Amino acid sequence: MKPRLKFCCALFVACLFTAQAQPLRLVTHHLPPYQIVDGDALSGRTVSIMQCAMTEVGVHYEVDVRPIGRAEKELKEGKFDGLFILNQTAERDDFAKASDPLVVTYRSLFSLQEVEFETNSAEMKAMNIGVLHGSAMHKWMTKHQYTNVQSRYDYHILFELLQLGRLDAVMAPFDTYYVELEHGHITQEIAVKHLREANLSAYFNFNWLEKHPQFLPQFNTALAACR
Repeated sequence: MKPRLKFCCALFVACLFTAQAQPLRLVTHHLPPYQIVDGDALSGRTVSIMQCAMTEVGVHYEVDVRPIGRAEKELKEGKFDGLFILNQTAERDDFAKASDPLVVTYRSLFSLQEVEFETNSAEMKAMNIGVLHGSAMHKWMTKHQYTNVQSRYDYHILFELLQLGRLDAVMAPFDTYYVELEHGHITQEIAVKHLREANLSAYFNFNWLEKHPQFLPQFNTALAACR
């Protein structure tokens, strides 16, 4: 059964109502095909994996939806106990602990013409590249001094700009390409360059894990059966 969504304070809130007094407070972000806000329902590949794993470990939970940057900020501030999904980084490891991967994919570069430049070359850094605002890829490009980064809140918009010739390339998880293709949003031939493998995990607040020390090992075990 898909979690139901209700509109509250201009935000979608997904709740699995249970008798538990203090459910695990999770937050996620709209990222097809992994997490999809569709009308009054939250669905997608990782939503199903999380529901399966939580059922296996017997933990009741709630899910709120935020833009990725705000979701990460509020996890860091302790407003949520966990967040899914994120690429594991050293910066995130400072304030939360990553689970085993829910999804293994590629960080890829999409373009209308094949790109032969090396990832961290001056030529690559000078390209006009679109990226999801607030994502690990956005932060990585900023840190490594990519000079023409164009960030947006939706991959659909980024792929539109690419096909209109307003971007040289889009940097995104490989699976997003199939979503755009399936929905008819890609009408031109797209060249794909895999940059590196990406493990996408759930992150959990250190304080919550300290109070529930058996949770993460049990959750990781459940993931193996639920993926």
